[in-house]
Formats: sequence, structure tokens, C-alpha cells
Amino acid sequence: MLIWDDFSAHFTNEVTAYAVELNVVLERVPPNYTWICQPADVAWNRSLKARLRQIWLDMIRHQLVRSKQHGAVFKLAPLSRETIVSWVAIAWADTETSAILNGFKKCRLMDGVPVSEDICEGVDENDVLAALMETCAIEESIDPMMDFSTTDVAANRK
Repeated sequence: MLIWDDFSAHFTNEVTAYAVELNVVLERVPPNYTWICQPADVAWNRSLKARLRQIWLDMIRHQLVRSKQHGAVFKLAPLSRETIVSWVAIAWADTETSAILNGFKKCRLMDGVPVSEDICEGVDENDVLAALMETCAIEESIDPMMDFSTTDVAANRK
């Protein structure tokens, strides 16, 4: 069974025919109801995304420190597809099996009562800002000559 939102590409003739061929049942979640009907949204997407965000921020911090050590101007290096796939694999491996099971139980797609509420540790933006300032990646204040205003942006559009 695949439980999908109402995105049109999920239910094309080709997709539904292939699902039948594989003996896969496609279930459509009504628009605006994935938050309560889709196990991933109910139980583990938040923690998975928080873990990915943490890995991404760690990479940025590492690049900032390396740039400072070499006295180079910081330029964010693009990620390779392999790196992104490895991050997703790491984040998925860090996802508790109980969180996945709880998602299916909460959506009543599996028998049983959810074991516990899964608490997600998010990324604290204040910690990120403090870490960036600590590594001198950003300055405490903005030089007015380096700042721009909305009037500057509007003037440049003309």
C-alpha cells in the first residue's frame, strides 16, 4: 500500500497501471489531510527533517571554519547527489523504529496503541546564530554601507 497526497502525478494512468501490475494498492489522502492521515507526516517527518537540517548546518559550519583557516572568502560549496543521498540514509537510520510504527498506529493503519509520543529535537535558531558568530562567520552588526534597503531593491527593478 502506498498512501499518497493528491498530487496529480501520483495518480496518472501509467502509475496506477504499474501499481496494479506490482499488486500495490494506492490510497489517496484528501487535500490538506496528510497531517493526520499520512504516517510519515504524523510521526517521523519532523524529526527526519530536523536531523537533515542539523547535518546541513554542521556542513556549513565546517565549510566556514575551513574558509577562515585558509583566509579565503567564504563561498558555500554545492552538494553532490551522493552527499545528499548519504545524509538521507543517515537521517533515516537515526529514525526510531517505534516512531515509524507509531505513525501507522496513530493513523489506524496498524493494530495497537501508539507506544509513546515521539518528541523531536529541532534545531534551535539561537544556537545556530551563536555558533556562526563564534566561528566569526557572521558579524554582530551590519555595516550600513554593506546593507541594502527595500527602496534600493525597488530602484534597481526599474
